[in-house]
Amino acid sequence: MSIPSPARASALPCLLILAVVAACFSISSQSLWMDEAETVIIVLPSTIHGCWLALRHDNTSCLQMPLYFAYLWAWGRCFGISELLLRASNLPWFFVGLFAIVHFLRRHITLRNVVLLIFCVHPFVLFYLNEVRSYAMDLAGAMLAAGALFEAMDRPDDTLPSSWWWCLGAGMFILCGATVIGVPWAAAIALLLVTLPNVRRSLGESLLPALVFIPLFILLGLYFAWTFKEDVRNAALPASLASMLSVYYELFGFLGLGPGRNDLRVNSISATPPYLIPLAMLGVPLAYGLLFAARRRFCLTSRQLITILLITSAVSGITFALGFLRHARMLARHFSPLFPFVLMAQAMAVLLLWKNGRLPGRIAAVLIVFALACSSIEVRLASRHAKDDIRSTAAAARQALAQGKTVWWAGSPDGARFYKLPIAFQETPGAARLIYGLPATFTAPPDEIIFSKPDIFDPNGTLAPFIAAHHYIPAGQWQSFTLWQKTP
Repeated sequence: MSIPSPARASALPCLLILAVVAACFSISSQSLWMDEAETVIIVLPSTIHGCWLALRHDNTSCLQMPLYFAYLWAWGRCFGISELLLRASNLPWFFVGLFAIVHFLRRHITLRNVVLLIFCVHPFVLFYLNEVRSYAMDLAGAMLAAGALFEAMDRPDDTLPSSWWWCLGAGMFILCGATVIGVPWAAAIALLLVTLPNVRRSLGESLLPALVFIPLFILLGLYFAWTFKEDVRNAALPASLASMLSVYYELFGFLGLGPGRNDLRVNSISATPPYLIPLAMLGVPLAYGLLFAARRRFCLTSRQLITILLITSAVSGITFALGFLRHARMLARHFSPLFPFVLMAQAMAVLLLWKNGRLPGRIAAVLIVFALACSSIEVRLASRHAKDDIRSTAAAARQALAQGKTVWWAGSPDGARFYKLPIAFQETPGAARLIYGLPATFTAPPDEIIFSKPDIFDPNGTLAPFIAAHHYIPAGQWQSFTLWQKTP
């Protein structure tokens, strides 16, 4: 066992302080956006039974996130309901990820420090830390499970202790319980583990963890089987090659350096040319570093590298295929369990470039970390990356209703409810009319139309021509929303 030098030993407290600062910096009180509003509406009831009824009424993929909604409901009862407090519910999962890195890389101090550094500045981690969704929990489970896999592969001749089995079981259960998307990743990691002789030799240490986790996995499996029988609804957004590429664009940390998510949503790759220089600031040294590390097999044996590539590629391919078959757009957040492998690849690239000792390699290593940090800062502070501003838009709609105006609301119904905007599917005095495209019948054109995300709230393309034909003018603009006002 190597004893770390004082410089390396002192790095850990500094990195943990950086982690706390980065986590606190990332959590915001911005308006909830559409998916977050859906989540919060479900956990608003004061009883767990009420939360369950809200989940059943929602009947979307939220129904397949049982552990997350139980956790978030309990968090809300303990700490309260607000944008900031609910996003802070992700902090414990962030620190679970930190624990996984520190614990499973304890035999490799330098690598541990590099992985911690990149984890603390990575925009993929920090962006989803600021989301009231299950992805931070999903990532925490993946970090534990992937960390257990790394330790098992790193210690082929050792018997794995009972603590290893507890961490593996907890990671797998969190990964699967956070969202059903974690199940194939957990299965892939389990499949890889059973091929390792030291895992099979250590089965005697797994008895107590098995007694705890196997019944939980059986219950979880039965629950997921029931949800599939219920045929939960998914967002009907078409998958495409651009949406597939966006998965790796986010996973590797480019998000903050490029256009905003809404711009990418509308204009796809054509939105990126104005941002080519900052994107290249990360892309060029990262590509160089990954190629450099690949030539050294990321310090793995050929068999280990090929096995990991096959497993991760197979599960990714299955996930994309299911998206195409179910007409569901698979986004980077649905690939959170892949992130620990991306993180390790990026960390190994930085470490090998630095240890190479040559000036170009060290410059590339510094640029990778610097660009990732810049990407995280941009995601948090740049206006183009701000969340959908349902809060301000709902306030404008409430003001219009108070003035006796008629309002159509083509936006998130859950966001409207959370921000106290009265809505109804039919024309109702004192309420905004909730629409998905041009209504089949209406008494007269409304005074104001609030319009967001045409691919969701105007899927047939009927509302935009109506706005143009009746000469509505833009009277207000918020992130993802436009207020159209009838001309006098």
